[in-house]
Amino acid sequence: MRIRREAPKEYSYVTVVTYGRTGSTAIQASLNSLPGVLVRGENYAALRGLGSYLQSVAEVADRHHARKPTHPWFGSAGLTPSAVLADLRRHVVDHLLKPEGDVIWLGFKEVRYEPGHFATYDELLQHLIFLGRLFPGLRYLVNVREPADAARSGWWPDNLDALNVLTTTRAWLLAAVADLNEFFKGQRAVGVAYEHWSVDPQYLIDAYSELGLPRDDEAVRAALAERLEHGSHAS
Repeated sequence: MRIRREAPKEYSYVTVVTYGRTGSTAIQASLNSLPGVLVRGENYAALRGLGSYLQSVAEVADRHHARKPTHPWFGSAGLTPSAVLADLRRHVVDHLLKPEGDVIWLGFKEVRYEPGHFATYDELLQHLIFLGRLFPGLRYLVNVREPADAARSGWWPDNLDALNVLTTTRAWLLAAVADLNEFFKGQRAVGVAYEHWSVDPQYLIDAYSELGLPRDDEAVRAALAERLEHGSHAS
């Protein structure tokens, strides 16, 4: 008997792109206060491996079309990168993001975007573009903080080059906002700064609105206030 596979539910997607000690957990909490929104925490950049896998499959499918078992690229004619991408999406949604309840918007945050994780800006940008292909219509909330302030936090003291690393990372992420919007031909990425929204949550509320997220201004303010009672997000 042939088993019918249930069609996967379609979601809208959002990701928080940032670096350590920028208040990203407070942002995560405020996003999760919005109706129908579920944003998971960091995953050690697990999706980077999926991007490399898909790239290899796509290159084989593009260059080789072998069907004979005696050919060194045997089976390459049957490769379908688009089907692989759809399966990867199902896997990530089911096993990493794990939607629950009446979720409409689904996503995650990640802080591993420094030069130690990406050799060049182009490499970082290509990964962000891959995420946009993995999650159709993905919205990017890019969050930055002044490097000198972030470098003083408890996350960075053992890194003697923290200020340079964070300065480069901040510049990369700000550049990515413009490049992602240009690549996807629309308002897919919005940048925010800790120095602004930590003082006035309206900056985040406006950014969420620009990205098309559901609105609940009071819930966002309450979520941020709860975090701020414990002191600076960077402490």
